[in-house]
Amino acid sequence: MQRNSQKMLYIIVQMPNTGLAANKLRAYKASRDLQKLFQIEQKLNPIAWKQTFLESLLVVPKKHYKHPQYLQDNVKMAVLAKVVGITEAKPLYTVSATRSQFILEETWTADVVTNNYLRFVQHDYNTATKAKIAFDWTYWRQQENRTFARSCHKHILVACKELKTIEKQ
Repeated sequence: MQRNSQKMLYIIVQMPNTGLAANKLRAYKASRDLQKLFQIEQKLNPIAWKQTFLESLLVVPKKHYKHPQYLQDNVKMAVLAKVVGITEAKPLYTVSATRSQFILEETWTADVVTNNYLRFVQHDYNTATKAKIAFDWTYWRQQENRTFARSCHKHILVACKELKTIEKQ
């Protein structure tokens, strides 16, 4: 049996503003579904495929767990976090694998967004988790919370250009 030759991808997310991990960056292993999606996107857009996913909202587990997970209805299993980076470099610590429900930036930041997107990311979670994801959705939809990754990416690009200019001198 031949193993998949694709490298594992890790997703760096900014956590929402509540709980112990509020506003912190966390690393997750990309789920199998996302790995497949990333492979397709790499073929379609080999140079800038990662930028396609910056600022996407992604459902991530609050802690490591194994399926099947039978939890009481009041246990919050997952949160809605924002993608700020994708890397092949294995982080020192990963929480778990991501879930597969995500929404691209151009969809969730639009002025008119239907509740279908929220229902999609709420998936089939229990009542407490659905409420938490709805709360996170409202937080991310606020204008001041929308552009963390893009602004960081722009600062990195400027710094790289400045380094190239210095190297040429």
